[in-house]
Amino acid sequence: MRKLTVIWMILVVGIIVLVFPDNKVYSETNDTEVEEIDIAISPSGALFEIDNMKPGDWAPRSLFIQNNGQEDFEYQMTIENQGSEKLFNELVLELSDGTNLLYNGKLAEFEQLSDRKLTSSSEEELDITVRFPEHLGNEFQGLDTTFSLSFTAEGAETAASNDHDEATVAGAIGSDGGGGSILPVTATNVYKFLLIGVLLVGSGALVFILNKRKQIQKQQV
Repeated sequence: MRKLTVIWMILVVGIIVLVFPDNKVYSETNDTEVEEIDIAISPSGALFEIDNMKPGDWAPRSLFIQNNGQEDFEYQMTIENQGSEKLFNELVLELSDGTNLLYNGKLAEFEQLSDRKLTSSSEEELDITVRFPEHLGNEFQGLDTTFSLSFTAEGAETAASNDHDEATVAGAIGSDGGGGSILPVTATNVYKFLLIGVLLVGSGALVFILNKRKQIQKQQV
């Protein structure tokens, strides 16, 4: 019986290793290790997710840029259109740091935020507003667009090196009657867990059959 238990435990360990081959065990030292260049943004998911914007509406948001690394860095921001161009080309972007207006113009014409320095273990707040121009007519009803705001940080002292980090936040805007929703993340681990369950049931059944056969052999003797 003890031998069968050992076999079953080996099977369980083998199943876990096979199903989760990328899992790694880290020491406490690695868990607390701080990267030299580490940029983070908050909120980190969707900054804009609006599905009923109308001409004359605006959507103000606050975005926090954080330096979680050991070194000071300089960061830049770019915007990339990932959806329909018609509405994206007409939306207006206002960007400020709370004191200075950094950009005021069409979203599609924004090229890059000038380098901004952020010291280690500090953060700054950016005020970002998207406006739906009042003059846009009915031809924009039901349209939507999606875009991303990408941030790239490089060491302030070694801006020419490969030492950098990136972070991205998403935006999705739909006019009245439009979608304006960000595609959901469909990746899931449910199939891995189902596979584990099937393999565990199969290994348990195998152990039961072997144990039963061993008992029958003893009775025959």
